[in-house]
Amino acid sequence: MNCSQCQTDNPPIAKFCLNCGAALSARCAACQTELPAGAKFCFNCGQPVVAPTPADDARHTRLAAATPAPLADKMRAARLAGERKIVTALFADVVGSTALAEQLDPEDWTAIMNGAFDRLSPIIYRYEGSIARLLGDACLAFFGAPVAHEDDPIRAVHAALEMLDIVREYAGEVRQRYGIEFAIRIGLNTGPVVVGDVGSDLKFEYTAMGDAVNLAARMQAAARPNALLISEHTYRFVAPLFDCIDLGPIEVKGKAEPVRVYEVRGAKAQPGRLRGLAGLHSPMVGRKRELETLLRRTETLQGGRGGVAAIIGEPGLGKSRLIAEWKMAASADNALQWVEGHCLSYGQGLAYHLLLDLLRAILGVSAAASEPETRAALHNLTSELFDEGAQDIYPYLGHLLSLQLEGPALDRVRVLDPQTLQSHYLTTLRRLLLTLAARRPLALICDDIHWADPSSTELLIRLLPLTNEAPLLFCFITRPDRDAPGWRLIDAAREAPNVELTELSLSPLSEEDSRQLVSNLLEIEALPEHIRTTILQRAEGNPLFVEEVIRMLIDRGVIIKKGQRWAAVKEIEGVEIPDTLQGLLVARIDRLPDEVKRTLRVASVIGRQFSVRVLEHVLDEEQFS
Repeated sequence: MNCSQCQTDNPPIAKFCLNCGAALSARCAACQTELPAGAKFCFNCGQPVVAPTPADDARHTRLAAATPAPLADKMRAARLAGERKIVTALFADVVGSTALAEQLDPEDWTAIMNGAFDRLSPIIYRYEGSIARLLGDACLAFFGAPVAHEDDPIRAVHAALEMLDIVREYAGEVRQRYGIEFAIRIGLNTGPVVVGDVGSDLKFEYTAMGDAVNLAARMQAAARPNALLISEHTYRFVAPLFDCIDLGPIEVKGKAEPVRVYEVRGAKAQPGRLRGLAGLHSPMVGRKRELETLLRRTETLQGGRGGVAAIIGEPGLGKSRLIAEWKMAASADNALQWVEGHCLSYGQGLAYHLLLDLLRAILGVSAAASEPETRAALHNLTSELFDEGAQDIYPYLGHLLSLQLEGPALDRVRVLDPQTLQSHYLTTLRRLLLTLAARRPLALICDDIHWADPSSTELLIRLLPLTNEAPLLFCFITRPDRDAPGWRLIDAAREAPNVELTELSLSPLSEEDSRQLVSNLLEIEALPEHIRTTILQRAEGNPLFVEEVIRMLIDRGVIIKKGQRWAAVKEIEGVEIPDTLQGLLVARIDRLPDEVKRTLRVASVIGRQFSVRVLEHVLDEEQFS
């Protein structure tokens, strides 16, 4: 336990500080709750029990200075001023640090910890998390504040798993040089915090609401060395994507009921659906015209004419569902090849990540495949398609995939500069796509291109003319984010000469279609009208919102299944935005200009419906008050 007077680290059994003699009964400075020995955060209000030392502040300043410039700009632009955020808190701590530090010279221990944080902080920044606090050997990071994303819990789990991987490597270096075993534990929890303004040094204050931070710390304390433990609050956001072991409920200080916890083992080889209602299904509604248009496009493709299809729509309007229905309807005779690549929300800084996903789909391997598996798949494909010409293809695709090349293949790429390599990537991809399309018409689906990286965007633009040479169809799926690098693909398709473009912009469902969707999902014809109306009002024609509001009502026991049918058994007292949608909405609001965000906040206080004149009057009053 650290002494509150002199910050000396005392043994857990100590009742008085061994340096200054002060009593070591721990109380939270914020709320005065009495805390158990060794507590680093209050289990009542979530605030740090001890203040960071000068060494902690210096280390934090050094790591903040290494924040990538784009992320630093986003953090400084986050004018929060006491704004409530749903964050995923990541708490990482060194296993047995007190005993380890006693074995070493203080300078050696400081060097070890600096080396650890120098390796861990870039991972946090890569997923656009922020380091909220450093306390000795512990690190608290937030995903969702100051910068919010719609998938912050997923980013936090990816970051934690990568942190564990890097620490396992670093532990070997520490063992060899210092003769000690170095390991960390990581805990995650998702919950609300109030975040203050971000300073020029990227430091910010926060107030944890409820157990947002404390529960992450408790997850860390309960984890095995070099393991990741998450709370049930985080698990429900990430379960379809990661292999998790249910460890059952554990007792947590400050919580009346036990908390169920899960150990994350890694990413799933076959990820499940993040959206939609498990066990509930509805035929697609409201998209008949768009589906017929896409089916005509595939008939043209089968006739030997390529082109581009662009599907544009706000989140949740059913872009992915439309693609799934299109593929199912068009694949009955197996006349087409379908290749699907997905962009990552954190992928704009990952060079060629969209092209890599498309290439892996062509090879039939996942991103989690081992290098030998990927190398074998690439060798088999190039040998089959190009026979003796494979040596002109394999080295450049292998280099793009970051495979370990040897012999003549390595000799071809080792002396090339980046610009020349990109030229070879382009030539090789042209040959690959033309050869595949010559065998069977090829449809390349590029999903979520609003997150596409600039390097993939540039090469795909230069590949668009292939649609005039072969039965090749590019399908770009995107939100209407015209400032995103991937939007250049839409502009290029519109402007390219002789490229046949089919452009579909999805609108919200009509009230009739929305009602049909609710009935299809719940198989209820006798659903009380006021409950049905509440669902429709909240969803406003967005299919995802319909599903998530229904999910929330099921979780709260308002709608339950009786036999083979669903029934409403409780009155709805109020329906707020489901947790699963808050991140999506907050992330989009955060990207708005400051003046627009201010207007939106004022409008939200006035109510759902109001005249523009009322809004203008309130804004004027606020400005001069």
